[in-house]
Amino acid sequence: MSLSEAEVRSQKIDELRSQGIEPYPSESYARSHTAKDVHELFSQPGKELQNGETDPEEISLRVCGRITSKRDSGSICFIDLKDFSDKIQLKIEKKIVTGESGLSFKQVQKLLDVGDFVGVEGIGCRTPRGELSILVRELKVLSKATIPFPDAYYGVNDPEICRRHREMDLAGNPESFKRFILRSRIVQSIRSYFWNTGFHELETPTLQAIYGGGAARPFITHHNALDVDFYLRIATELFLKRAVAGGFERVFEVGRIFRNEGVDSTHNPEFTSLEAYLSYADYFDILEVVEEVICYAANSIFGDVKEIENQGKMISLERKFDYSEEYPGFSGKHWQLKTMIASVKDETGLDFESLNLEDAIAAAEKLELHLSNLEKQSLGYLLYAVFDNLVVPKLIQPTFIMDFPVEVSPLAKRHRSKPGFVERFELFINGTEYSNGFSELNDPKEQRKRFEEQLAQRKAGDDEAHPMDEDFIQGLSLGMPNCAGVGIGIDRLVMLLTNTQSIRDVVMFPTMRPAKDS
Repeated sequence: MSLSEAEVRSQKIDELRSQGIEPYPSESYARSHTAKDVHELFSQPGKELQNGETDPEEISLRVCGRITSKRDSGSICFIDLKDFSDKIQLKIEKKIVTGESGLSFKQVQKLLDVGDFVGVEGIGCRTPRGELSILVRELKVLSKATIPFPDAYYGVNDPEICRRHREMDLAGNPESFKRFILRSRIVQSIRSYFWNTGFHELETPTLQAIYGGGAARPFITHHNALDVDFYLRIATELFLKRAVAGGFERVFEVGRIFRNEGVDSTHNPEFTSLEAYLSYADYFDILEVVEEVICYAANSIFGDVKEIENQGKMISLERKFDYSEEYPGFSGKHWQLKTMIASVKDETGLDFESLNLEDAIAAAEKLELHLSNLEKQSLGYLLYAVFDNLVVPKLIQPTFIMDFPVEVSPLAKRHRSKPGFVERFELFINGTEYSNGFSELNDPKEQRKRFEEQLAQRKAGDDEAHPMDEDFIQGLSLGMPNCAGVGIGIDRLVMLLTNTQSIRDVVMFPTMRPAKDS
């Protein structure tokens, strides 16, 4: 009976050890160059090598990485070695690699496989066919792979495997590896923007006795020592605002958020969120921060870019609208702004400024909306339902939707001139929400009233209604300056900037149903 590849590799581990070679050595490996460094070194003026030429200076190159392909040609073996920076070819000659130090040529041929990690020392050369390579003088095994490596050409094509075993996806699919490199750079750029503009990065509790700051069902866990149930946070908002009440004027946090909800192309139960709060400001001030930070992140990976492609559509990042006449004091150029009422009227013809509740319900049902009991309770809930179902999918270019009903915004300040509304915005791009911000409610009596209204909705069946939070009200009672806050979904922003369709492909290890035992 023939052996499986895993069994063959296991035998090679035993054989290496029987020959006095540890396939998983403990000592570090001192690398002098990355693969990219080697390419750059021999592209410098005066350092170029001609076909068939070996580096006359014999600069010692110590590189390490993973074998991604291996080809034998008589007394010469060629290996493609890949590290995080690039790929470089290794040229291994039988007459040079004798095994006096490291592996012998025969051991390289017989006992190394694609997927193994090795360290090599050698000098630069260019093959007769023009491939820049390292002429190896010493090779050491650093880690032996015991299962088959993804195909070098086809990679891993099964999305289930890519998401459940991200390490295989990263190892076999260069585009996925690049996407997560970009994600790291995007998160770094976001932090840099806030650090450079005077914000302090804070950390707030993940375990919370009372969850809040959003409309979502929480995950529940139990603290054994205290014998108390805790919730995984659904937002960082309330604690950050308590820090503002304590004297911080500019704060932000990039952190994991947990919401006990379904999984689709834009939702994962565990995700990364940015929240930021700016004192002595209103929602127009924080709206500008949203524009700035998204453009800053885009420029950090693309350079000075005016538009990007996202799911077949070209998205303009250019800020070209002037709203200084409509909103005095709001100067400069911005992305498009629309009130929720105006956006609904433009898309559906329904004018919620002139409709009563009964007529609005009838009109909405004619548009084939299946309304819940909650959405039939007030014009505010109904307006939001019509907007969410019929308008959001049509918002392609960056658009801020302004002025939300108070019913769906328990933490936002009442609008200065529009009864029944709050000073809140959400940013939509290509039919997806990317940001939520508002002028923060800082009146403790009004906040208590809002929480009580939410409790009434909870009793009426809304399990995502906000709970009462006495500690937060006490924080507001100490005094919190007028303040504007914003949340941005980091994962969705990465999706936008990397042109990725599913959130599960930008979260390195997304939430998955446990695999069934085979």
